[in-house]
Amino acid sequence: MKRYTLSSSPLCEQKQIIRLQKLVEIENLSDKYIRESDEAILNKLLCLEELNNACTVFLYHSVGREVSTVKLIERLLKSGRRVALPVSGNGGAMEFYFLNSLSELMPGRFGIPEPPVKRPVRPEADDVIIVPALCCDRHGNRLGHGEGYYDRYLAKYKCFSICLCRSRLLEDKLPAEKTDIAVSLVLTD
Repeated sequence: MKRYTLSSSPLCEQKQIIRLQKLVEIENLSDKYIRESDEAILNKLLCLEELNNACTVFLYHSVGREVSTVKLIERLLKSGRRVALPVSGNGGAMEFYFLNSLSELMPGRFGIPEPPVKRPVRPEADDVIIVPALCCDRHGNRLGHGEGYYDRYLAKYKCFSICLCRSRLLEDKLPAEKTDIAVSLVLTD
């Protein structure tokens, strides 16, 4: 099992500099662009064979200026699809739980809406996991907020993974460590 620790390596420092730059870039994106890219990404996502064939869709509830997942969650639930959202725990642990309705969500750790904690759901090979990020590169590497929750999770479970990334935040190459897990597909507007 891979061990994840915060480090002060040059690579870690480089990622932190990029993270800060991306936060400024995200803040400076126009509201119009945010709306348009959200819609374009959702439309592309809904056409993906992997998503349409998945038994369960594991995804995050967007916050702030992340690519919005609220309409996707609503559509999946309305169509009777199984949806699971994460609950973050101590020490970088994360588990997913089924969601039946957006009204069930409660603010969790970091202020992110979380589903009720009942019985954890584990992804199977035919499921899809949609992963958040500040930015991605063309090779599937992603840069999140630096806590490693999704890298730990993706290292344990093998299923098709998708990262939603606004095209203006897509990089040619991001620095990656051994513990960084690339996604199967980066989907942009």
